Amino acid sequence: MKNEEHRYAGFWTRLLAHNIDLLPILLLYYLASLLIPQSNYDYLFITGIYFGYNILFEISPLCATPGKRWVKIKVVSNSRKELNFIQAVVRNISKILSLILLFGGFIAIIFTEKKKALHDYIGGTLVLFDED
Repeated sequence: MKNEEHRYAGFWTRLLAHNIDLLPILLLYYLASLLIPQSNYDYLFITGIYFGYNILFEISPLCATPGKRWVKIKVVSNSRKELNFIQAVVRNISKILSLILLFGGFIAIIFTEKKKALHDYIGGTLVLFDED
């Protein structure tokens, strides 16, 4: 088995995956905006698309969004099993806290042994390189 330290996905890999995922999320938002009239609540709509996209892909058998698949990483529970729905929801909603703390929750990835962000600690998750 490989050294455990090399299995955890770091900050830059995770940021690249996130940025790749923004393309289909924004495309979904654009297509939906053609069907639904604009309102003062568009920020809630895009937030719903963002969370729905991430949660549904992370609880799928792939354990990863398309961006994560592209960079060969996946999200699993601390016990290295697939996420359940509650874990995925808690992990993704707590990203708001990682963001509110001036991105400190994301920066934690750089300084923690298992390269965990604040939302990984809260959700009980790990982000690993996919060895399959």
